[in-house]
Amino acid sequence: MQNITFILYDSIFNSVFASQVLTPLQSRLDGTPGATATIISFESHAVSQKKLKKICNDSRITLKVIKKIPFLGTLSLRYAAFKLRPLLRTITSSEIIARGPLAGWIAYNAINQSIPLIIQARGLAAQEYLYAHAPASWWHQFRAWQYKAIERTVYGQYAQSKNVHIHTVSDALKQYLRNEWNTPQEKVSVATYDVPQAYTPATVHTWRLHTRAQLQITTDAYVYVYNGSAHPWQCPEKTVSFFAKKYRENKKNFLLILTQSKERFSTLLRAQHIPQSAYHITCVPHADIYEYLAAADAGLLFRESHCINWVSRPTKALEYHAVGLPIIHNDTIEMLTKKRPSY
Repeated sequence: MQNITFILYDSIFNSVFASQVLTPLQSRLDGTPGATATIISFESHAVSQKKLKKICNDSRITLKVIKKIPFLGTLSLRYAAFKLRPLLRTITSSEIIARGPLAGWIAYNAINQSIPLIIQARGLAAQEYLYAHAPASWWHQFRAWQYKAIERTVYGQYAQSKNVHIHTVSDALKQYLRNEWNTPQEKVSVATYDVPQAYTPATVHTWRLHTRAQLQITTDAYVYVYNGSAHPWQCPEKTVSFFAKKYRENKKNFLLILTQSKERFSTLLRAQHIPQSAYHITCVPHADIYEYLAAADAGLLFRESHCINWVSRPTKALEYHAVGLPIIHNDTIEMLTKKRPSY
């Protein structure tokens, strides 16, 4: 019986866990009758069985939690590998997947080297850390140096091993790893199994009519949708400014915002003097996201011009594509444009 073991270091409570980990894993299990999976997550706090069941109530998937200590570079990762090793001995794994360079470092140092290990390169850890903490103090620069050293080890040294393969999210990230850390060409590929399925036009049309009626959006409105948070790198100001211009050009334009950052977007819309009748802000479960996206005519996806965005494959872009939405963007993501990066 096939059992996939998935190792996480960025928490099952991460906002993208459902879309980037759980849903793709369930899709793989759907395609392999009798297959099971074990998700092992390093968490800072204890997690009750009740919470675990609420996060994943799929009988084919077992969730296990290991206590995570504060990050002290590879010292913390060595401790994590030490804790992971005996747990892995109790699991018959046909394949191990590690999400990101930290989980990849832990898994490589904990497993039997005969077991296939896929390390998912989701982004650039050091660059993302520096971006989030700009302007960087000496401490932040040191922490970024630690992340970069781990990335160099995982994507450079560990990738040489026979049992290791690197899955990136984009051609741009694949090329970055090869240029920056000499990742062997034959050991790195662009993963597609976590790309959501495309829905049929008939299904999308049914959802469109139902959701517009539910939200009281007129059938002749042109609906722009933004699906995401209000982090600075996600350019919420640009999103609202873009719609404000479109609304002033045509009062039938409507903005649908799917987010947990309701207050932030409300503030931005009020500042642009957009009436409440021209927009709707809501937060919906990931399982329902496509029904709401189907109500729109175009998806909005603006990002800052930076290498971390250029090499990314935003989940939101994939979700827009799944319901056939054209994407309005600002040429900062390689997968959406073939222009040269401006960073």
